[in-house]
Amino acid sequence: MKAMKILFAAAAMLAVSGSAHGGSWSCSANNMVTGHYDGGATAYIHLSGFNTGSNYPVRKSGNKATGVTKNGTPFTCRSSN
Repeated sequence: MKAMKILFAAAAMLAVSGSAHGGSWSCSANNMVTGHYDGGATAYIHLSGFNTGSNYPVRKSGNKATGVTKNGTPFTCRSSN
């Protein structure tokens, strides 16, 4: 039982520390309604003229991630960290 509590506590600490490294990101693109990025492999970009947005692959380098939407609109996401 004690080992299970220790394992649970370690897993909880890992989950919290993993989310803390994502930092705060802001995205920009021409005609962007909203954009979200968490430091992973894709960013959610919603452009005006479309009912919804989609997740698009990014190329991440340091505190900057770039990508292109399906209609060819480039976007950039930057970390405040």
